[in-house]
Amino acid sequence: MNFENLGNSDFIVGLDIGTTKICVVVAKKHLNGKIEIIGSGQCESRGVRQGEVHNVKDTSEEIKKAVAIAEANTGVKIKEVFVGIAGAHIKSNAVRLGVTLVKNNMELIDENDVEMLRKQVENITMRPGEVLISYMPQEYFVDGVLLDNMSPIGMRGNRLEANWHIISANENAEQNIRLSVELAGLKIQLIELEPMASAVAILNSEQVKEGVCLIDIGGGTTDMAIFHNGEIRHTAIFPYAGEDLTDTIKTNLKLTKQVSARLKETKSATSALYTHINKNQHIAVKNMANQLPIEINRREYCRLVNMRLTQVFDLINNELISSNYHEKLNAGIILTGGGSMIPDLSALVEQITGIRTTLGIPITKITNLKDQKYADARYATVIGLAIIASQKQVKVVPVEALKVED
Repeated sequence: MNFENLGNSDFIVGLDIGTTKICVVVAKKHLNGKIEIIGSGQCESRGVRQGEVHNVKDTSEEIKKAVAIAEANTGVKIKEVFVGIAGAHIKSNAVRLGVTLVKNNMELIDENDVEMLRKQVENITMRPGEVLISYMPQEYFVDGVLLDNMSPIGMRGNRLEANWHIISANENAEQNIRLSVELAGLKIQLIELEPMASAVAILNSEQVKEGVCLIDIGGGTTDMAIFHNGEIRHTAIFPYAGEDLTDTIKTNLKLTKQVSARLKETKSATSALYTHINKNQHIAVKNMANQLPIEINRREYCRLVNMRLTQVFDLINNELISSNYHEKLNAGIILTGGGSMIPDLSALVEQITGIRTTLGIPITKITNLKDQKYADARYATVIGLAIIASQKQVKVVPVEALKVED
């Protein structure tokens, strides 16, 4: 499929290889820059741990299942996908690169000059065992002067430089994703960092300009992306997420993993806070077949949830402070992902960080939404991947593929 020559009727596909589920979304690009979701397919994920593919065979089989379900639901034959990558192995760094331009007094900086600078990033030497995933300019400089806007095109100068936010991954982890997808009979169009995909689905241009921190709580990892003055500034991935909380519940309450996960997702039972809950309130939990339900003190259960979440968000708050953007988030913190749906989590995060926190759902860039199930934080990453796929239909400098538009 040639993404430079697609018509508006062509379909695009996002594939989220998560720790708890594999999800495929089929969409179509519209002239207004939004996408229309045609359908999806998902199934349980067995071969992924903390965001990384550990068992290629199992993951490949689950991808096949999710794709088959999506094809049955949409009538679309899926051959190529845009895939997300996450995991604690992901690293982000900032580098400054520049090119000296040979210009006469009448020549201006043009797209070819920016492309020459971009190719320097593509050819940057990575550390052994690492591979470049994506790169985004943060600021441009012409003859050493920082530009007020993000475009040097049309200016005069002899030296063009930029600060780049570079994201790299462990080569083996990246290859495991590629092999899993290829063994499923699919071709990868692009591998993109999952928090960037979620950001594209959730954030708008005003938030990105004013300063915002997106926190995507998945099954295996919690991903952070900080934006300020219209550009990505900092990313981090933590190996603590929904599965970690499930295991905490399982271990402390002596429940099966399946029952622990179901209890965690029961909004009438679970809260990120606990002091407001009556000390004598109990909930009955059916743990195993042929056994009587177990009585659990709800306040103590939620105190356990609160303690685990507090440990995770203390780490995130420390990362926010060390990034030097803690005081620059005028648009606050936005939570998304399946783990963000725990009741009162926004209030807990506000207590820990002192920053206004809200829940983000991926609806602003969807048109003709016929199924409300997609207006759900759990679909943020895969919908973001589909949006990036739609933007890639036009050849642009890579940062433009990640631009957040209203």
